[in-house]
Amino acid sequence: MIFLLASFISFNAFAFAPNPKDDALKLDLFKIAMKNHKALGYNPAKKALFGQLHLEKGPEGYFVKDLYCEINYTKGVGPGNMPDQNQLNCEHTWPQSKFTKAFPNELQKSDLHHLFPTDSKANSTRGNFEFADVVKNENLSNCDASRSGASVTSGGHTYFEPPTSHKGNVARAIFYFSIRYKMPIGDAQEEFLRRWNQLDPVDDAEMARNNAIEKLQGNRNPFIDHPELIDQISDF
Repeated sequence: MIFLLASFISFNAFAFAPNPKDDALKLDLFKIAMKNHKALGYNPAKKALFGQLHLEKGPEGYFVKDLYCEINYTKGVGPGNMPDQNQLNCEHTWPQSKFTKAFPNELQKSDLHHLFPTDSKANSTRGNFEFADVVKNENLSNCDASRSGASVTSGGHTYFEPPTSHKGNVARAIFYFSIRYKMPIGDAQEEFLRRWNQLDPVDDAEMARNNAIEKLQGNRNPFIDHPELIDQISDF
């Protein structure tokens, strides 16, 4: 209840036009997402990602779960620590090669709302491929949870498909990045992301992460607080 109230207050801190949709809503959400947003710097962001946001503790000690292969990594992890990047890496859900020049590179690179811990090999395989449901699978080495290959609508292009447990998180992270940095999403990818938002709804862990990121960098992902807003935007 406390979280919901805090979320409501944060989201309604701005005056909205009546029933905003499409470009008007995107502008309102941009104002919300940019308000109080401060760049952490890439190294502090990675330390927060691995040493706080995704750090868990089990009977055998600390671990970080990679979200592409769903493997728990224990080597070198702990509060404030960064693991060996040859095993566990920082995934930019919106690829760095596709950042906009309209905003500082460091701001985009260190934005925790689209950063996730992933297996280094799977991270490399994904590269800057867009997301989709893959029908022609190219097996990932030692990673059964994700796939890379062609999609139904690929037209010969290669796409990347994360595990179902992470699909909604990916969708809401991409939608956030789109409105925060005023970047368009390709039609083919957007179609799948909309489905994934419904398939994998916001859970307690994603909400807790949103809260923690707000404390670290000052802003929230509005599509985690209110995923229904995605349906009020016809084209990202």
